[in-house]
Amino acid sequence: MFLSIIITLVLGSIIGIITSISVYGFISLVKLLTNAFRNPERNFETISALFNNTGEFILFIILIPFTIGLIVGILREIALGDRWHGPPDVILATHSEKKPLDIKSGFISSFASILSISAGGSVGQYGPLVHFGATIGAEINNLFPKKTQYDIVVGAGVASAISSGFGAPLAGLIFAREVILRHQSMASFAPILVASIVSYVFTKSVFGIEPIFLGSIGDIESLYDFPFFIAAGVICGLISIIYMKGLTHPKFFPDISKIKPVLQPAIAGLICGLISLYLPQVIGLGTESIREMIEGKINLKYAIYFLFFKLFLTVVCLRMGLIGGVFAPALFIGASIGVILGFFFQQINPELDLNLLTVASMSAFASCVIGGPVANMMIILELTSDYEATLVAGLSIVFASLISYKVIGQSVFDRVLLNKKVDLKIGRENIKLQQIEVSEISHKDYCSLSLKMNVNEAIKKMVKLQKAECYLVDDKKILINKFELHFLLNQKNKKKYLKDLKLNEFLKLKTTSSVFKSIEKCKTFVGESIPVLGENKEIFGVVSEGDLLKIYLKVSKEEKDHENED
Repeated sequence: MFLSIIITLVLGSIIGIITSISVYGFISLVKLLTNAFRNPERNFETISALFNNTGEFILFIILIPFTIGLIVGILREIALGDRWHGPPDVILATHSEKKPLDIKSGFISSFASILSISAGGSVGQYGPLVHFGATIGAEINNLFPKKTQYDIVVGAGVASAISSGFGAPLAGLIFAREVILRHQSMASFAPILVASIVSYVFTKSVFGIEPIFLGSIGDIESLYDFPFFIAAGVICGLISIIYMKGLTHPKFFPDISKIKPVLQPAIAGLICGLISLYLPQVIGLGTESIREMIEGKINLKYAIYFLFFKLFLTVVCLRMGLIGGVFAPALFIGASIGVILGFFFQQINPELDLNLLTVASMSAFASCVIGGPVANMMIILELTSDYEATLVAGLSIVFASLISYKVIGQSVFDRVLLNKKVDLKIGRENIKLQQIEVSEISHKDYCSLSLKMNVNEAIKKMVKLQKAECYLVDDKKILINKFELHFLLNQKNKKKYLKDLKLNEFLKLKTTSSVFKSIEKCKTFVGESIPVLGENKEIFGVVSEGDLLKIYLKVSKEEKDHENED
């Protein structure tokens, strides 16, 4: 027990410190490159200013965004294939033993994300930080494989990234368990909490933390304010569906398959550059604009522009290959919705606190997107120490989440995984069964018959092997037919060749079929065994109902033991 406590403290501290340093390096590099790639002093608010600064226009609006986007596209094509890695991969890695994270994808995805944000991509930084924190945890697991549990150290890395990025250690703990692990085992609590706290303390002591919110937000004036926060939640839930559909649904974005993959991020960067010409607030992270919206410094017209263009640009950037998170844009969009609603709600209730409404809308929208209602509430509480702000944020979050969950699921990450045929709603054990191919549990204990054999010879062989079923195959092991012993015994002409008998209907499985799908197919099966066929319909082996039940019980027991482990 004492050794277990020491290991928890040491590994949690190592993950926390390494992640803290990595997060600081990431954020610092983003700030440095942002100043280099996007000249903060430039001003093209008038046509004359544009012509007077033609060189700057070409450089900062066209060349840099396009070139950086092109570099991102090249990195994706050379290093990672057709897609980037992010939080959905982290969730899948903790739910499956066959989808591990690797430090290479973490480094490359993080570097490409830094470039995407710095050049003006409308993407966030927290998704890449979560992924990189998780890969750090996975790498620690590789160094100490017998001292740690894979999903727990990955969760510790995730919590550390949230803790140091937001300055919210408890939110980091809750996010890791609520969004990533999706179980509440006691074994996961201590390592994740230690890593989160160490990361927070180290970041605050060594680097300092710059919070999004600056202290208390506002006050609830009366019970009459609550319907407005509920309405804000409902509206945020509806708009979040559009946002997440745009990010994940094939029908909500044009077919860009004819554009070379390497050029897609470059085009997205160019689009961002051109829109930033007159609306620079909607590119990049937009942290300062979020603060201004919370403080009531943005008028209705600009809030509408912010909502439309931020949603549009984020969808364009992420669908066309720039890499980044969805959380920061969600905060921006949610804050814009809050400002817009505040203008109309205040006509009905002049006493309504608009700053509070903006924060509640922002939290509700972001919660729908990342699927962490409690974690979002905890972020508000930790950063503001404002109980009333947390209360109304929770109210908006509940109603927003109820709506988005019905259409999208718990989060946009769930929808991304569902597009890959991974349904998180079926539970951890069934996800693991989806990752096990039926070929892995198949065996060769079956009776095979050749085309040259007759009925009498087949009966003798089946009796000798004590099998009630047999499989007729040709010289290339291609499955032709399946017979049951009683069927052959009822044949009047025992000299008849097997190839001349009628073809029977019977259940077949492919080698690539998952155990989960195989169990579904076998619900009404009655018999001794089920053939497993390869790509060319050759018989690879067989499985029985007992084989499927055995692996199901084994996985179920492993999951229950894991969740109840202390």
